[in-house]
Amino acid sequence: MEIKNKRMSLEGPFILVNPERCVGCHTCELECAAAHTKAGSIIGATLEGARLVPRNHVVQVDGVRLSTQCRQCQDAPCVRVCPTGATYRTETYTAVDQRRCIACRLCMMVCPFGAIRVATTEIAGRIKKAAFKCDLCADRPGGPACVEACPTGALSLRYPREVTQQATALTSRQFLEALKSHHELKSTMTQGGGFRG
Repeated sequence: MEIKNKRMSLEGPFILVNPERCVGCHTCELECAAAHTKAGSIIGATLEGARLVPRNHVVQVDGVRLSTQCRQCQDAPCVRVCPTGATYRTETYTAVDQRRCIACRLCMMVCPFGAIRVATTEIAGRIKKAAFKCDLCADRPGGPACVEACPTGALSLRYPREVTQQATALTSRQFLEALKSHHELKSTMTQGGGFRG
């Protein structure tokens, strides 16, 4: 196996949202936007007059609220479609170089999660439109600001393997519980003469 293939098999983290805990307060959006300013805080960003552009967005569908952000796809459609190479994949996440972005919105159109937005920004003293998406706060020592700030703990930074293992364990427990219930029902029915099987 080539080294290139080993790198591509590395599964980077993503932000998992628990919709049962999300109350739609938008704290994650504010903290995300502030974390991406020079000041790094809401008060500091406000005082310096910075543009607050969140990389995530809270949506509500049929009474369910949740924060949507990039899922850091391994084979990201936004990377494949970008005509300038502004959207690219690192070893662990998908990023946008706003300096190279021409705001064509192709990445927005192909993102299956609606996680990319085009907004006004300042690059090298020039105001322009560019794509914005979650970068997992890669330059922030404390990790994603949204995860840290969520007052209900609805957001968590997870790895695909961890999520798969937890889902497998849950499914196994559910299967064993169903099997146990089946055996108990069978035993009860056999003792009562009402089950033949």
